[in-house]
Amino acid sequence: MRKPKPYRKKPKKKSTPRQRSGDYRIFVGAFPEGEKIAQVQQLREQLDPKTAQITPPHVTLAGTYWRNGQPNATNEGVLIEKLTTLAPVLKPFSLQLGGIYTFGQRVIYLGVLPTDEMVAIRNQLLGVMGQDKHRQFKPHLTLAMRLEGEKFAAALADLQASEWDNGRFTAPIHELRLMQRGPNDPAWRTIHTIPLA
Repeated sequence: MRKPKPYRKKPKKKSTPRQRSGDYRIFVGAFPEGEKIAQVQQLREQLDPKTAQITPPHVTLAGTYWRNGQPNATNEGVLIEKLTTLAPVLKPFSLQLGGIYTFGQRVIYLGVLPTDEMVAIRNQLLGVMGQDKHRQFKPHLTLAMRLEGEKFAAALADLQASEWDNGRFTAPIHELRLMQRGPNDPAWRTIHTIPLA
């Protein structure tokens, strides 16, 4: 009869420490357009005007990354060159949106189906930009992120009874944007556009 092997704890995997601060932030996102997205923006303006002004409706594909230095396009010159080289292999895709979901008790978002095409583009971006803060990629389009208590509960109930929760729609994406925001910037700004071949 064999003796059972003694129990040994598995060594913890080494993980890259996540940077939590710096001088400015960047991300690459898909910014859908069209009549339905204009309605999404109107909804965002009603629910959470501050968030709606900081950036247009979008789905973050890579980011957010903290950077050191001055928040200008020049400081991302090397990354912009790499993204320009990558662009010819990135294909257009469609965002498939619908459903109302939450992160905790403050953030309400529109669901985004993580299609194979989208995940492939994300992986290609991470190959150039490095791993981002997301352990698990959960694509989403933020509707509100500054609601609390009764306001949060009321907004969530209204949205879950609306076409935003029950309906589904698609939005074609033909370009991505590299966005940047410094500590004194009132909103995110585009510093590079990545056309999808």
